[in-house]
Amino acid sequence: MGVTEGTQARWGGAFATLACALSVLSLLILGRSVLAMTYLNVRFHDEVDPLSRAVSYYVFAERAAEVFVATLVAVATATLAILAGLAQLRVRLGPRAVALLIGWSVALLLCAAFPTDNSPRIETGSGWIHQFAGASLFVTLPLAGLAAATSLRGQPGWAGTARLLRRLALGGVVLASAYLVARLPDLLPWWQLPGVLDFSAISGLVQRGLFALELATLLALAARLLRVSWSAARQASRDRPRAVAR
Repeated sequence: MGVTEGTQARWGGAFATLACALSVLSLLILGRSVLAMTYLNVRFHDEVDPLSRAVSYYVFAERAAEVFVATLVAVATATLAILAGLAQLRVRLGPRAVALLIGWSVALLLCAAFPTDNSPRIETGSGWIHQFAGASLFVTLPLAGLAAATSLRGQPGWAGTARLLRRLALGGVVLASAYLVARLPDLLPWWQLPGVLDFSAISGLVQRGLFALELATLLALAARLLRVSWSAARQASRDRPRAVAR
């Protein structure tokens, strides 16, 4: 009996340690991504107006493209690391949340691989792929946050994180809707919008605010994963000698 319990404790500790490592990795990546986006907004504000221009146009600013593409790939990697870490602890996000988070990661990679067109209208296949993938980014993560909040609120140790995810997701839905309204003049150039609904002058700011909320959602998941996995790893290390002694 002692050997069996010791084996279980050892495997439980290994999974918890792996989850802890994945959470640290994701936190480091996300922290670097926040710094990178801040750098792009400050360093290249003359070339890409952060108030009115989408972040996609950093690929056309000299010395900004590599940083921008690397940041998209990094955020996708961090998202998948979080999912893998949660799986090690058997934390249930629910199939809908998992599918949406994977979709978010794929969309990030597509945006990195296929730049938009540097013109008022989309003219190339790459530009269309980028537009559709970029549009999905504004939907998938807020919806994933709502779905994850529903699944996590009943699990021990995750109720507080579930409430935070729900607030961030609702904020994301509001900003995503505002960004859609801000882009209507580009999407429907033939339709004259009332002045009160013309947010095009701040569409870039709305988009950056939405991306910041989405990064905050991932940071909240990664931070809680670190705390839970660290506690599980410590508990497993304490239980192992007792199990063997029996």
